[in-house]
Amino acid sequence: MKKGYKKMLWFCLGVIVMAVCFFVLYAQIGVVRSSKRECLTGAFLADTPGKADILSFQETYGKKPYYVLMFTDWGNYPSGEAIKGILEESCCPIVTWEPWKAHAQEAIDLAGLMRGEYDDYIREFAARMGSFDGEILLRFAHEMNGNWYPWSGSNIGADKYKDMYRYVKDIFDETGIQNVKWVFSINWEDVPRTAANEMLNYYPGADYVDYVGLDGYNWGTTREWSSWTSFDELFGGIYKKTLREFGKPVIISEFSSVSEGGDKTEWIQQAMRKLKTWDKVQGFVLFDVDKEVDWTFPITKSWGRKFRDELSDPCFVDKEEDDR
Repeated sequence: MKKGYKKMLWFCLGVIVMAVCFFVLYAQIGVVRSSKRECLTGAFLADTPGKADILSFQETYGKKPYYVLMFTDWGNYPSGEAIKGILEESCCPIVTWEPWKAHAQEAIDLAGLMRGEYDDYIREFAARMGSFDGEILLRFAHEMNGNWYPWSGSNIGADKYKDMYRYVKDIFDETGIQNVKWVFSINWEDVPRTAANEMLNYYPGADYVDYVGLDGYNWGTTREWSSWTSFDELFGGIYKKTLREFGKPVIISEFSSVSEGGDKTEWIQQAMRKLKTWDKVQGFVLFDVDKEVDWTFPITKSWGRKFRDELSDPCFVDKEEDDR
């Protein structure tokens, strides 16, 4: 009886040891899985992107664009049909809201905004965004550290920019909208490069920002003022600086390259491989349209095929982890 008891005790101890070992191993595997680098794909496909644009991108490159960029100007609203279609494809709209009349390139009355003259419009905008069953990223008054928009800090000053940004977001918060996240989106370099135009001057505060967006383009030799610029030259410095200064997750909210002046195939390869190493970059948006110049990556070109090949890496995903 005593001998049988000892055998039973040793058996139980063995089971316990095996269970502990299994638990430790499982936990270690879980840590490896949870720490695996994942970067969400994204693209700007059209002014009013639809399901067909998303599915065409997927057919061409093998993955959906999780982030789908769109634009709207002041006094208007983003297409509800487009947003609905994007969300139905389990993708996330990034709505760029520009405080100007884009067609006329006309500035809004900033003083009037601060007096409350646009409050009804802002509340209606918020209500429309809040009506969707899915997360929307709102990129308001982007690239303020450039000098090409009426809301640029070099035109209105850093304090007025921050007052405008905070005023609009405060109205959203007052309406109780929960599904909208805010992207503070800056240009990769300050234009002009002055102390007054330092991008840090425009940050509205941690409570007003969910993500930091970074925009940058390789214009190659298409302009008198431009030269061939690698992805790392565009974003390497500003990426580190935003992490150090803001501590927010980063999205490369606009990027692309021309083909004039260098090797576009090598450029996109280096860009995608660099993105795999920047673990605080949550995702990217490839500006895949022919606009001021040809930013596209057609599959008929070597750079389009290289983009598809790089995108096939499991690091690049087209769904958030909770959806898989």
